[in-house]
Amino acid sequence: MKVGVVLPVYHQEREYIFECIQSMEKQTFRDYKLVIVLDGPNQETVNAVKEASQLLTIPFQIIDRKENRGISPTLNEGFELLQDCPYFTWISSDNRHDPNFLERLVATMDHAKPGTVLVYSFYRRIDQHGTPITYTKAWYEYVEHFMTRKREEIFQNCFIGASFLFTRDAFNKAGGYRDKFPNVQDHDFWIRLLQHGDFVLLREYIMEYRFNGRYALTTNIPPEQLTMESMASSVDVRKLTGKFPKVSVILYTHNHVKTINFAVESLIQQTFKDFQLIAVDDGSTDLTPDAIHKIHESRMVPLLLNHRGKAKTLEIALDYCIGEYVLFMNGDDWLDPQALEIMVQQMESLPGYIDMLITNHKNWIEKQSRLRPSSIIIGQNYGKSELKTHLPYAVLYKFNSLFKDLNAIEEPLELHLFQKNRKQGNSHWVNMALYHKRIQR
Repeated sequence: MKVGVVLPVYHQEREYIFECIQSMEKQTFRDYKLVIVLDGPNQETVNAVKEASQLLTIPFQIIDRKENRGISPTLNEGFELLQDCPYFTWISSDNRHDPNFLERLVATMDHAKPGTVLVYSFYRRIDQHGTPITYTKAWYEYVEHFMTRKREEIFQNCFIGASFLFTRDAFNKAGGYRDKFPNVQDHDFWIRLLQHGDFVLLREYIMEYRFNGRYALTTNIPPEQLTMESMASSVDVRKLTGKFPKVSVILYTHNHVKTINFAVESLIQQTFKDFQLIAVDDGSTDLTPDAIHKIHESRMVPLLLNHRGKAKTLEIALDYCIGEYVLFMNGDDWLDPQALEIMVQQMESLPGYIDMLITNHKNWIEKQSRLRPSSIIIGQNYGKSELKTHLPYAVLYKFNSLFKDLNAIEEPLELHLFQKNRKQGNSHWVNMALYHKRIQR
């Protein structure tokens, strides 16, 4: 058969199972076989699957496993039985598929250029009752913007969606699904799969993705947990593939929707390109998370967190750093275009015991949406004020053991790290203002 389809099933609503299996029976493309893997579901779900499968006229097989092992082992078990099929896909038991779902995906893959390993398409949304969710022009524009991306941006966002077809050979090269990140196994797989070839987006809506189902992952797992696990997978694959940047920039945001794009653009325009951008949002109540989500930047690690305060948020962000050096930045500030290049060159010209490069920063006063230049704060004065008004901006740190002992930090984390390093006498000052600080008036 040309296509192998896996349907993993845990606990599920009887109605959803029937709708899913009926939609597969109605497929116009018939050269496929289906493996249904029961991942230890309750008896009601087992009964529903076995009853609904009697409607099938295509070749199918049911693996009735009593033990729940999780989605990744379940998918691998199913695909192991389909190794004679050149194309693979899998479907969720709560989704519905248009009759031309497989036909359009297969035709697109057949006509794709050599080296294509994945085809994916747009999808419609339905609620827990199966009712289509109302669409607006803005929503369609958002889907187009979010799902039309470069291959490298898979490290940043899981833009593939719920409608896809991939090659068996690429699946095997990628090593199948991993259980290391059990709640984001799809994103983890796409990141690894797209290291072996290219993809094609089919700009058609050929299936329905259900939101708010009782057993849906997005219903039962907090969004923050999914975000953190997804980005942990992204960082892990970067390590596996040897994609270690020279610098990790931690961009802290909290209600910075008006300035975040300008801050990120100042990084994208850096003459030094070998950096990782960790955009960590501390529970903004404006549209800052949406602004971050829309940015196309493969070097970005977006962390959209619940509000914790700056110190704790930055501690979390440090866990995602894989650069040799680390720079902290605020979401309403910006860098000179040559800032990273100058700081890295300076640091690497210094003796090995130097762990911290200090520069100056320039203040800018913003009033009625206008910026005017103000004072330059000398880096040697950082942290000396009792009011701590002069935090250490534009400081480049070596990412080493100095970042490991960070328990229960209540003061600004940048100040804590700065003072700790300065006391050890392993810093160097460069008399240049490379960081621009915005002050609201």
